[in-house]
Amino acid sequence: MASFSFRALRRSAIVPVMKPNMRSLVTVLAVAALITGCASAPRHTTSAKPKRATESKPYDFRGEGKVPPPSSDNTPVEPDVEEIPLSDGSLDVTEAEAPSRDTLQAPAVVDSTTDGFRVQVFASADREVAENAARAAEQRLGVRAYTDLEDGMYKIRVGDYLARPDAEAALATMRSHYYSDAWIVPARVRVPRRP
Repeated sequence: MASFSFRALRRSAIVPVMKPNMRSLVTVLAVAALITGCASAPRHTTSAKPKRATESKPYDFRGEGKVPPPSSDNTPVEPDVEEIPLSDGSLDVTEAEAPSRDTLQAPAVVDSTTDGFRVQVFASADREVAENAARAAEQRLGVRAYTDLEDGMYKIRVGDYLARPDAEAALATMRSHYYSDAWIVPARVRVPRRP
């Protein structure tokens, strides 16, 4: 196998023959680039460039366009909003009837919260899966299920237990029926307010 050497290439007759061909190639490429550049150059238009604003001479917006002057005839100006009177005259409330006692509702009773316990039965990173699991837990167990988002995981926790023994009794039932991996967690639980 013959080795390649640049010195041998320089001494050979190929390099002098290549140089004129290379020059003509470079010349053709330069002329093509010049023609392409001139053909794609933006054409100058006859409209004047807007003048730049300076601190001493601010920009004059009046030269932007012409706004038609207001009409000189006595045409009334139309308001943007139509005014509607509240009533034709004074209101007569003597004929108004008071609502019956049956239609009146007592104010809603608001639950308060306190420290307590819940039983965690499921966890998932997928919100939809967790919501489906919460609905299934409520149906199976007959207690309210809560979905808590902690550290990117949706955790399904059930029940509102004020004392740990109550939570442990519920945990035993849940483990024996549906949720063998359930455990008790401390939580803020709802306490129904008595009316």
